[in-house]
Amino acid sequence: MNILGLSFGKVNANTDILVKQALFGAKAAAPDAKVRFINTTRLTVDRCIGCGACSTSLEKGGDNDCVIKDDFQMVEEALREADCLIVGAPVYVLQPVGQFKNFVDRFSCRHDVSAINWVLDKRKNGEAPGNAEDYPMERLKKRYVSYISVGGASTKNWVSMGTATMHLFGFPAMMKVIGNCDAHNMGTIGHPLLDEELMNHVYEMGRQTALAYGKDDSEIQWFGPQGTCPVCHQDLLTVNGTTTVECPICGIEGKISIEGEKLHVTFSEEQQARARGTFAGLREHTTEIQGFGAICGPKIMANKEMIDREMVKFKKFDEYINA
Repeated sequence: MNILGLSFGKVNANTDILVKQALFGAKAAAPDAKVRFINTTRLTVDRCIGCGACSTSLEKGGDNDCVIKDDFQMVEEALREADCLIVGAPVYVLQPVGQFKNFVDRFSCRHDVSAINWVLDKRKNGEAPGNAEDYPMERLKKRYVSYISVGGASTKNWVSMGTATMHLFGFPAMMKVIGNCDAHNMGTIGHPLLDEELMNHVYEMGRQTALAYGKDDSEIQWFGPQGTCPVCHQDLLTVNGTTTVECPICGIEGKISIEGEKLHVTFSEEQQARARGTFAGLREHTTEIQGFGAICGPKIMANKEMIDREMVKFKKFDEYINA
């Protein structure tokens, strides 16, 4: 088994310490495992530029090749080798530091299980170039992950998008999330080693992450507080003025009810089965995206002359705006 710890925080500071403590727990559960730790702060992980080269590469028989060449490739290779992961990131403004989101954007489009299988099925049917059997299938293997969000604020709502945003990392690759830790209040705690309960918690979370390896989802229990959403265990809800609410992380709908001061949300088994981190949920999105061309293509072609004419002022914006 290969266990990887990823930290997006300062070297040997709070995030590093907590990720490493979780790795100690993981190693205790799997003494024969190979453990690797990577701190990303001194690495260059540029943002996705939305060029579509990775998708085009896959559709043309390639390996989702990215045109941006930086340190992302090294970290991605470590991820491809990993079976269990501990990922930690500091929160500066409500959600994890920007480098984490850069990594998520670059990683997600190259590891979306539904999108990859969509193209592999086409290869098998002779509808797309390339041999499906030649695809590096370690991209699609089952992985287990836990998240650590680290913030200084003692007011919890200043880190409200911390663990929630971290869940964006694993769902395209259908990673099984074992638990997450919202380590806020570090500004008053002073140092992780001064909080024995916190250190014990992340150690056990790491241990549970390693113990989950090879198990079916039905055999794994969530580690940590039970959140409102039964899938991601976050307490965020999107409301629309009705009794139907939605988990913005998982994209599933639930029914809300209130008893006195208590609020209850019920998510059906059917809804939970189509959460973003499931194949069904990802396939909904893949089908949606694959249908864009048939919808937009005719519109654009029917209005090509007008679009070309009007686009001149947008392409030569500086010239037109100051004329």
